[in-house]
Amino acid sequence: MPRALGGEEIFPEALAMIRMLGGALFFRAIATVRREPGAPIARADHLRLAGLSILGIALNQTLFLLGLRWTSPFSVSLLGATIPVFAAALAVLFGKEKLSWRTAVGIVLAMSGVVSLIGIGSLDRGAILVALNSLSYAAYVVLSRDVVLRVGALRSVVWIFMYAAILFAPLGMRPMLATLPALTPRGWGFVLYILAMPTIVAYLLNAWALGRSSATLVTIYIYLQPLIAALLAWVQLGTGISKRAWLAAVLIMVGLGVVVSRRPGAPSKRAVGTRY
Repeated sequence: MPRALGGEEIFPEALAMIRMLGGALFFRAIATVRREPGAPIARADHLRLAGLSILGIALNQTLFLLGLRWTSPFSVSLLGATIPVFAAALAVLFGKEKLSWRTAVGIVLAMSGVVSLIGIGSLDRGAILVALNSLSYAAYVVLSRDVVLRVGALRSVVWIFMYAAILFAPLGMRPMLATLPALTPRGWGFVLYILAMPTIVAYLLNAWALGRSSATLVTIYIYLQPLIAALLAWVQLGTGISKRAWLAAVLIMVGLGVVVSRRPGAPSKRAVGTRY
């Protein structure tokens, strides 16, 4: 947001670059301190990690930040809740899971909500970008499991962040270098908070939670995101929520509930014999 409206005028490309560099340096330091043993990473896996860095970090964060600039926080958090739905659809598409009636119904309901939120006559370009962001991250989740099993969780995260920072540098380095000198103390506080909480702590807490509970239970807490975002947007920004957004929220949340409560089917025949 412009400073005249209470913001700090930090451009999305600069903020994304800061997150990628900060995450890469932090996780690299953790890996160095822990000195986890592991076999050398194969060249093919390095290529896969570079591809995953585009889906899960570079493209994901850029689309998210650009979309947030052009649409409401409620819409952003609501579309973020579609990640498990996109992941279920991609798991079926890639042959990692059979299509069940529950998955199909959940996908149809959630996608109806996405279409309602994006609009048909007058498109919400910010909502479109955030929907693509959710699709990108869902693809990252579905496609990363093979590499993580072979390479290890920490080493995978280290290389994914490092590759993301390198690949995004031509787009994000110049805006970042132009932004940093102009930051106010308040702006530095915002940047450090975003780097620490949604970038580093969120990844660590998510991994911690998944290690101590089921993925379905962890996923259910996505329901809280739109509610918290709506409350904070109303308190901090004075923004309300349209009837179309509420309709989309109902469709997406019901669809999400159907998808996360399903029992994932066995992989399809073309996936048998592969690790996933």
